[in-house]
Amino acid sequence: MLRRQMVAGFAALLILVIANGQGAQQSIKSYELYSWKVKGKWHYSLLEGTNRTKTYDEIISRNAGRTGTEALEAELKKIPRGEEVFWMGDAPVGARRSAASKGLDFKHPSRDRIKRIKTICESLGIKLKLA
Repeated sequence: MLRRQMVAGFAALLILVIANGQGAQQSIKSYELYSWKVKGKWHYSLLEGTNRTKTYDEIISRNAGRTGTEALEAELKKIPRGEEVFWMGDAPVGARRSAASKGLDFKHPSRDRIKRIKTICESLGIKLKLA
């Protein structure tokens, strides 16, 4: 009898550990994708979603910003399957500008480029939504 209880307890603990590990892989807030064009080149920034307003400097920082579709694809490959990415068409409401971001506008690229990036996301199991 005691042995059955120990086995049942161990099994319940194992299920909890597995379930907790699976939940940790997915982001609670999804991701935000920003894009902008500088000197004929597209730049992208892929950030985890949060409840706070991001600044221009945070979005365009060297840690976040990537140049070109190939660099964006490399970042997208780091996201777990099933995640959602919201591609923002503008800066967050209330985002503060700095001297470094003066004249910079976030926007979506051409339909062809959007279609190409959507195809990449689909192949990676990521849900891309234009916002």
